[in-house]
Amino acid sequence: MAVPRLSRTTLGASRPELLDSVQADDIGAGILHLGIGAFHRAHQAALTEQALLVEPGDWAIRGVSYRGSGAADALNPQDGLFTVVERGPNERFRLIGCVREVLYRQPDAVRAALASSECRIVTITVTEAGYHHDPATNLLRHDDPELAADLAGRPPHTVIGQLVDGLRARRSRGEDAPITVLSCDNLLDNGKVVAGLVQDFCGRLGDSALAGWIHDHVAFPSTVVDQIVPATTEDCLREVEARLGLVDLAAVAGEGYRQWVIEDFDGPRPAWDRVGARFVPDISAAQARKLRLVNGTHSAIAYLGLLAGLGTTAELVREQDFAGYVRALVCGETGPSLGDVATDDAERLLRRLATPRIDHRLTQIAAQGARKLPQRLLEPARELIEAGQEPRLICLGIAGWISFLRGAKELDDDSRELAAAPDLDRLLAAWRGCPEDLRASRTFRDLIADALRAIEVDGVRATVRRMTEEGN
Repeated sequence: MAVPRLSRTTLGASRPELLDSVQADDIGAGILHLGIGAFHRAHQAALTEQALLVEPGDWAIRGVSYRGSGAADALNPQDGLFTVVERGPNERFRLIGCVREVLYRQPDAVRAALASSECRIVTITVTEAGYHHDPATNLLRHDDPELAADLAGRPPHTVIGQLVDGLRARRSRGEDAPITVLSCDNLLDNGKVVAGLVQDFCGRLGDSALAGWIHDHVAFPSTVVDQIVPATTEDCLREVEARLGLVDLAAVAGEGYRQWVIEDFDGPRPAWDRVGARFVPDISAAQARKLRLVNGTHSAIAYLGLLAGLGTTAELVREQDFAGYVRALVCGETGPSLGDVATDDAERLLRRLATPRIDHRLTQIAAQGARKLPQRLLEPARELIEAGQEPRLICLGIAGWISFLRGAKELDDDSRELAAAPDLDRLLAAWRGCPEDLRASRTFRDLIADALRAIEVDGVRATVRRMTEEGN
């Protein structure tokens, strides 16, 4: 007999006590989320659900999907209900009910949601690649065909295009209540980046009045988010089905650890600060720490691990050489670039990477390296070189990325161009995200070249072992 699909009706019939524990379906959707993937469901949606249990309010989430219809197909038939499995020593299953619906290829509905007085917060998780901007300038890419379509007056479908379109409709209907846009992606000063992209888009539209209205009525605080959320596996879906007695095609799994640091802003919001989020006056220290210690380590080990034939972070840190590399990288280079030696941070990160049953795949981390590495590894490398130090282990991670590119069969457009470069100098010259002073640094270039030769001659494991020992 087929197992029924999770919905409010089936849950009420089979597990009414669970239905009573989640948000009702009649609260207002005060949040519009752009990019409703696994990370948002495990992180911001889970924290919003917890906040609503502490302090009720009209903070249901209306989501927008950009990467196919998968999220809409999974969540809409389930009335927005889904399970978050928190992995760790004490596993926990949380049922989330604050998602109202998911929109996909419905620009009119997105516009109406943004224009509505009900909407007070827009959150975004579309990854670095989702903003269609040049990381070297933080401006919209001139050659982006999707941007050209948005500017041509067709229904917008880029993130920034839909955001501006909705804000324009909000202004047109005379809605002056403040609205806050929270980017939750791994970009330095992500709020300022999104604000700049919005203003740049208004400039391309030639609408200075809209730009002024947005400046006066829309806040763009920066945020830092942190949680390991791998792609959902079939085993996870079967596990949730066994627990619920219902099929949940929107279930996600992640570590129990969550971090959300938000630049303080005026305006209404859920009681996130009562369930673990932190509001701070200045985000800079938290974002540098997250990007360098966590994301930078992830990127460095992803490429080196893939070259070694490994599949997941847990698999990788079980090997002594790679665990030693993580310690040496954090304590010797990325930690000191922040002004401290982060021994405790290294051990905490290793424990997180080794969390049981978190299948955090290295291929997932390795995607879009050309866009991610500038903030994660190039910035600390530049600062160390300026201080007269050699970022040998950072450059080993970059060499791992280059070696990975040269052997990969499937690459995005940016990476394909770099992989085709005939030598290191031309690769660095073609890499838009690489600062000019690093391209001109002989130290930087030689460290990468030495690591590339060592990987080719001695293999990745022997190179990681030797360079880690030298770094210690």
